[in-house]
Amino acid sequence: MVTVLSVTHRLARLALLAAIALGPAARAEERFALLIGANLGWENDKPLRHAQSDAERVAAVLVELGQFPRDRVTVLKDPDTAVARLKLKELSEAARRVDGPSLVFVYYSGHADSRVLHLRGEPLGFDELYQALRDTQATVRVGVFDACQAGAILSTKGGRPVAPFDVKVVDELTVRGLAVLTSSGADELSQETRALQGSVFTHHFVSGLRGAADGDQDGQVTLSESYRYAHQRTEVDTAATLVPQKPAFRYELKGQGDLVMSWPAKATARLVLPKGAGQRYVVVDEQERLVVAEGNTDAEHALAMALVPGKYVVKQVLADKLNVAAVTVKPGVELDVSTLTWAASPRSAGFVKGVELVVHPRTAFWFVAGAAVLTGTAWAIAGGRSLTLRNDYGALPRPLTADESRALTGWALASDISMGLTAALALGAIFTW
Repeated sequence: MVTVLSVTHRLARLALLAAIALGPAARAEERFALLIGANLGWENDKPLRHAQSDAERVAAVLVELGQFPRDRVTVLKDPDTAVARLKLKELSEAARRVDGPSLVFVYYSGHADSRVLHLRGEPLGFDELYQALRDTQATVRVGVFDACQAGAILSTKGGRPVAPFDVKVVDELTVRGLAVLTSSGADELSQETRALQGSVFTHHFVSGLRGAADGDQDGQVTLSESYRYAHQRTEVDTAATLVPQKPAFRYELKGQGDLVMSWPAKATARLVLPKGAGQRYVVVDEQERLVVAEGNTDAEHALAMALVPGKYVVKQVLADKLNVAAVTVKPGVELDVSTLTWAASPRSAGFVKGVELVVHPRTAFWFVAGAAVLTGTAWAIAGGRSLTLRNDYGALPRPLTADESRALTGWALASDISMGLTAALALGAIFTW
């Protein structure tokens, strides 16, 4: 049975929320974001399935929990390099016009190699992108790059690499600086999985912003907390694969403090994971097609994860099975998962149902063009046979029999259908190309 947390707990949460809302003015800086999701890459790249949706998920959590105004968050899907450059320039101009502290956040999910992003048009190099971030007229600039060999951007001029968990972040009011997070090292591949319906790194980065990274349970997630959580979980999830990932971090900052990236305590609905030792919970949408967030319990305190009010399926991941519970998260309510009624399900059931079919346009072209050729061949055969019958039957000095009439009509109909399909498929092939 689903219950609401105790009155005392809720009052404490309300007090925490009020304290955050009335906190120092450092949280009032102007925030801008540009997010790029590129599924297709270059001609020889295997198309990605979830780069665009990853960009949308990051954008959604920034607006929902990160105090980024919706009209200052831009999402680009498979843009060409010219458009990406234009939007980066517009982002810099918008930040320059701000009279006061500002934060610019840039995210990329897609194909890349050790030198360039694989966008349509001329290449966009890591060095150019890094320089664009450094030159952006904002108090703080944050770049997050989820791509193969994205760590190569950290080898560009300037900046200092830091140890994975020795992360310094910035005070929004007093410090100017740049921080860059990457999903992998300079010689590593980044992974996306069907089970997560997204990339491993972005999934954990978003989950962290929803509260999974709030290790001190102060109701807000800093840049260092989100990086630390995404780093740890990505390493764990990819350690046993053929391409393990080690996310990387670099900063050029002057000053001390914390850059708050999200405020889960301000969410209208939350799911609370009970105090415990490392129990994994995964939250998926009602249809079990999208993994919304996940978190691991902490031995010292409960963990609250922010969700949009709605219907979800919560899955407790055990060694030999999944415990599954359908929940409705209502506005203003915190649900404690320890109160849920679970139903056992085999681990083989996984997290996602259904099949996703992704076809590259060039593959679609050859498929449609091949179908057009086959249909055209069928038309030629049917048309030739129909013409022969018309000539033969036209020379007869008598009316056609019923069988002769059906034969002529059948071949004529087959010819007309084949000709129509050939024309439609030919047009489809041209537009696909």
